Amino acid sequence: MEQLSLFQMQAAIRKPKFLVLEQVKVQLMDEEIDSETHYYRKFYEPHIINKVGEVLQIIITTKAITYEVDIYGTRYYLLEEELVGL
Repeated sequence: MEQLSLFQMQAAIRKPKFLVLEQVKVQLMDEEIDSETHYYRKFYEPHIINKVGEVLQIIITTKAITYEVDIYGTRYYLLEEELVGL
């Protein structure tokens, strides 16, 4: 097991691609990136694909960056790979 320094941890932190209140468009994530999310959006939430929303909150974890996006008054939690900037 290797011990990490603060400098190594700082480099490992990912920065969000979008900012709060930024307009984003939802796209269907590529199946090769995350097949579970791809099929969930495709069959259970196809009405949000290609819709424009506004980022309300950014949630950063060690594994992923998740965005809370408001689309026509409903909030959805979307991965960074599902969004495109306008």
